[in-house]
Amino acid sequence: MSTLHTINGSPTSALAQQFLAAISSGDAVLFLEDGVYHTQSQFLPAPLPENVKLYGLREDCTARAVLEKVDAKVNLINYADFVALSCEHDRVISWF
Repeated sequence: MSTLHTINGSPTSALAQQFLAAISSGDAVLFLEDGVYHTQSQFLPAPLPENVKLYGLREDCTARAVLEKVDAKVNLINYADFVALSCEHDRVISWF
């Protein structure tokens, strides 16, 4: 059973430590809203279990001027991809 974790809070929040305790192999993480600040190398949450895919919402990265700073491990997606990603997983957990 896979889970899509959506992260809305910035790296200054305690979200990273909370969701790291709940994430499992095969899950996916989508950074959106202020959560896109996590897409930069120095803020990527670690350690992540094996086979966890990372995504960032392109529109939010653009709005927060971090698009050029996104780590190569993070796949940028749009809203249509967000919907598809939600459908690919058994459940979605929002962390904000």
